[in-house]
Amino acid sequence: MRAKKLTAVLMTVVCAFGLGACAAKYEPEDAVAYVQSALDASYKADFEKYVELTDSTQEEAEEMYQQNIDNVMTGIGVEELGISDELTEKYRSLAPDLLALAEYEVTGAEEDGEGFAVTVSYEPFTGFNDLEGRLMSAVEEMASSMKEMPSDDEINELVYQSMYDIIQQCIVEPTYGDAQDFTIHISKDDNVYRISEEDLINLDYAMFPGE
Repeated sequence: MRAKKLTAVLMTVVCAFGLGACAAKYEPEDAVAYVQSALDASYKADFEKYVELTDSTQEEAEEMYQQNIDNVMTGIGVEELGISDELTEKYRSLAPDLLALAEYEVTGAEEDGEGFAVTVSYEPFTGFNDLEGRLMSAVEEMASSMKEMPSDDEINELVYQSMYDIIQQCIVEPTYGDAQDFTIHISKDDNVYRISEEDLINLDYAMFPGE
């Protein structure tokens, strides 16, 4: 199992918060606020500023965030492998904490043609480094104490319980690399400013690098 499977699901998260911001005149500080609000809504479930700046309601923003939780669950794959309902719900409860691991700050913006180039300072999360190795070690340790060959469902339960324990520890004691800068572009279309979904995806990969 590759660690990328765990982190790649986050690439779909911020795309859900790509609603445009309407404005007759846009300044660099507006672009900064827009991108910051979209990231905060996506990762931190902080919707207030995002709702203020976009054509959306609190209920719509909350619904999109819940879809993000579903995206995490789908990406990890726990709902399709026959693990117990109890462990599935433990993963769902963990999903918001996974999203909240993102460390970022929008630090500035410059006009770029019809839009803006917005600078995001981020710290890449390193807690998933060697996740595959740690998981294999945990599974091998459990297997060495077994007297009977478990069923496929039992194996899935054991593997995903081990992975849950490892991820939970990563959340309790998160580690990050050195701060880096990333540029997100905002383009204008009929007085509506929109964040590049491709840039959001690439930022997510940068914040949560896989193996």
